[in-house]
Amino acid sequence: MAVIGGSLAGSAAAGALARGGARVVVLERARFPRPKICGEFLSHEARPVLERLGALDDVLAAGPETITRFAVVRPSGRRLEAGLPAPVLSLSRACLDGAVARAAERLGAQRREGVTVTGVEGDLERGFRLETTGGGLTARAVVGAWGRYTALDGQLGRPFYRRPASLFGFQKHLQGAAEGLRGRAVLHLFRGGYLGLSLVEGGAVNLAALASPEVAKEAHHDVDRLLARLTAESAALRADLEGLTPLPGPVLVSEPVHLGRREPLAGDILLAGDAAGVIDPYTGTGMALALLTGEAAASALLEYLCGRLNINALRAAQRRAQAAIAGRRFLWSRYFRPFFAGGFASRFLAPAAAPLARLAARLTRG
Repeated sequence: MAVIGGSLAGSAAAGALARGGARVVVLERARFPRPKICGEFLSHEARPVLERLGALDDVLAAGPETITRFAVVRPSGRRLEAGLPAPVLSLSRACLDGAVARAAERLGAQRREGVTVTGVEGDLERGFRLETTGGGLTARAVVGAWGRYTALDGQLGRPFYRRPASLFGFQKHLQGAAEGLRGRAVLHLFRGGYLGLSLVEGGAVNLAALASPEVAKEAHHDVDRLLARLTAESAALRADLEGLTPLPGPVLVSEPVHLGRREPLAGDILLAGDAAGVIDPYTGTGMALALLTGEAAASALLEYLCGRLNINALRAAQRRAQAAIAGRRFLWSRYFRPFFAGGFASRFLAPAAAPLARLAARLTRG
């Protein structure tokens, strides 16, 4: 088996395949540890997957922050706050991705970092040929866990690839006293997007945003100037950022973000994580979905390898599994998007809407 992408979805798939007896190679273009743009918010649904992978102890040993409440704040200062359905772990992707990757290796998956897959040909009938910057290789089946937007999407003719993007993500870790964020995640709305603040391991604060191309470009060129502008417009954001300064290193700006579910297969490649669909970041469920969908793709493949599914049944099983995990979450995240993402409905943001916010948090989780 070949898994393209060694982050959460790819490592979860590789670990489950290796645990089931398959020979697995993970092809990852980056070298770990590395930062990655993310809200760094691990929903409780991920815990069973981490346990099965043998990664949970490493994750807990890293000292993640535990989040039990969230708040949504408009620039005017109007806000609502509510409790989450279950506690959430907040930790950096450098830490979490590394723990899950190591767990997959312990289960027997082979890992090749610094290797970019430049092309894939084949199908489940004939097998696959992968071209990489490290040479070519063949595989009986392929899991695609390469993330939300890569050149492979274009080569495979995926319809969203050429579509103009209206959203980009950006992220920066901050340092300083942030007791006001202890146990809470705060989503600040602004013209052109929203940003979230939460503590992660080591006392750092993760600032992650989803915004228009213009705002993302401003963040890339001068994040201090952008934050100065936003805090001048929002006293609440100014209070949350008081005393915090950026940690060394560049601001991370993402590739285009196309929200929504996607086809869970690209030809006969089984897709997982963001490659199978990008859920609204405000839900805080993206990392859990990556782990769940990666494990589910591996489960369907193991059934196929054991002869319990033929090729058509494997394709059907992949579609059913991905729909069961992600379908309802994507549906509800889209319905609540205008409320949480600065749309027209957010004008009605008020403490009295807290029950609606709690409902949204529950419906976008399992």
